[in-house]
Amino acid sequence: MREIVIVDDEQGITTALAREIRLEFGDEVYKVSTFNNPLEVLPYLEEHRDRVFLTISDLRMPQMNGSELLERIRMQNPLIQTILLTAYTDMENIQRAISSNLQSLLMKPWKQESVVEEIKKAERLWVSNTEYTSLKSRLNRELRSAGEFQARLFSKGIPMDLANHISIAFTPLDEFHCGGDFYDIYTVEKNKYLIICGDVIGHGPKPAIISGILKTALETITETQAEALRDPATLLSELNVRFCRLVSGSPEVLAAMSAVYVDIAGQTLSIATAGLPPVIHIRNGKPELISTPNPVLGVMSEATYYRTERALLPGDVIILVTDGLTESEGAQFNVSLEAMYTLASGWHSYDALAIQDSFKHILPGKTFSDDATVISLKIPGKADE
Repeated sequence: MREIVIVDDEQGITTALAREIRLEFGDEVYKVSTFNNPLEVLPYLEEHRDRVFLTISDLRMPQMNGSELLERIRMQNPLIQTILLTAYTDMENIQRAISSNLQSLLMKPWKQESVVEEIKKAERLWVSNTEYTSLKSRLNRELRSAGEFQARLFSKGIPMDLANHISIAFTPLDEFHCGGDFYDIYTVEKNKYLIICGDVIGHGPKPAIISGILKTALETITETQAEALRDPATLLSELNVRFCRLVSGSPEVLAAMSAVYVDIAGQTLSIATAGLPPVIHIRNGKPELISTPNPVLGVMSEATYYRTERALLPGDVIILVTDGLTESEGAQFNVSLEAMYTLASGWHSYDALAIQDSFKHILPGKTFSDDATVISLKIPGKADE
């Protein structure tokens, strides 16, 4: 049974108001509980939070005034509707109650029809908000489960022989728990690896699904075309053709990507970027930001993709990031290449989480407005192998 709580330091007031509610609605519709001491109300509401939908409180009470009580009730349980009962013109306390999402005011002496109308309104709001909160909670659990599955799916690709040399920070946007960022790491042969870092444009479940499709397409390409494993430009070109075909009916679906081929034995680094921030190559603490003039995936199937190469030495660090680290959507802010270079020059740790945190601190509000992924690989020497 749903419940109404009435609070007034005068017992005559609580008794009279409870009687009028029972006369109007009967004893089977609502349970009515009365309190003359407001200090007893909060523990009671916490114990019965699932059934109390309305609290009616007097404004002037010696132990705690009504505006403070209703404010604390809303903080404890925002679903409970609150009505302030007063015969005084006390604007400061009334304003304080209103600022805490007070449903309405009832003036003493109250009118029966006003009480009935406000109770019905409170119940409608409580039912609506309760259903919304329940639905939101269930959706949040589903999204969190999808995000956990996504993280497990991507983490399977980390080669065991790189486990001590690579770190990954994969952080979907908090609001959705899953998203369009994805990554994969392939062992081409001993000491030769292909690293993929991608970002399907958008937030939430739809980009997460598309990222899974792209991961499947990547696996098909790498299993059937040996050249694509060693040439990031070929890989992006082949993936773009497949992606354009898959999203031909959805031109707004695009994906950015960085592909890096690491040949430790041959001391060669091959890089192709398509819409993501530059790959960072660090040697002896000095960074180089490397990118190639390639279009994002999904624009046109005939697009040409290019790669660039660098020498690779033991101790070098290769860092791939998605644009969630360098952009703030709400503030229309982008980390410049100069700022990115300065930031990378000052890193004392190349751990992916530490790198992610350093980017966060230069964004407006010190928070990400998109999925944010970092892959950091330190090239091992013979002593590390």
